[in-house]
Amino acid sequence: MKSIEGIIFDMDGTLFDTERVSFNIWREVAQKYGYSMDKEVYASLMGRKRNDANEMLLELYGEDFPLDKIRDEKEMDMLKFIQENGVPVKDGVYELLDFLVENGYKIALATSTSRERAVFLLERTNIIDKFSVIVCGDDVINSKPNPEIFLKAAEGMKISPKKCVVIEDSPAGIEAAFNGGMLSINVPDLKEPDEAMRKISNEICSDLLEVRDYLQNNKFN
Repeated sequence: MKSIEGIIFDMDGTLFDTERVSFNIWREVAQKYGYSMDKEVYASLMGRKRNDANEMLLELYGEDFPLDKIRDEKEMDMLKFIQENGVPVKDGVYELLDFLVENGYKIALATSTSRERAVFLLERTNIIDKFSVIVCGDDVINSKPNPEIFLKAAEGMKISPKKCVVIEDSPAGIEAAFNGGMLSINVPDLKEPDEAMRKISNEICSDLLEVRDYLQNNKFN
């Protein structure tokens, strides 16, 4: 019997190449209102629930920051991008999911975004049926790096956290997996792993095809 039974995926930046698009749109819209957003600021928001990210933005830019206007415009531009270009899917998504299904792993999604948006993206990419459990930002109180969202995913799969591997791109997500007593694979996106992330990641892979190869070699078993 495999020691690892469940795989929990983050969504943005892990399954979909949406963080890069989102960052560019955030930066462009913020500039229109006279504010600048660099990659480090954006990376600090990755993996956070909307309310927590909003608090961080207001703390950084001040109470006069036109958050609602910028968010609304950013989300309209993001939707327009997806309607015109489709959802940008990370290399290896379909191959890795097929491998996991074929090998009897349970698969969950744990994303800080809203359920409405998650379902929209998963349906457009035809992978929603791969997930037996989907936990979204709407379903939890605490943001990553709190492990609540991953623990709920494990509970939904009826698998011990110790038998789950989390696949994440963000520092907050890797920390949440560690805090939940789970193994983790970091697949870097906008944020390259620093020494702290390297210490708590069980493996760092360049893409999802490499994740498949890593799991195929039974290195967790």
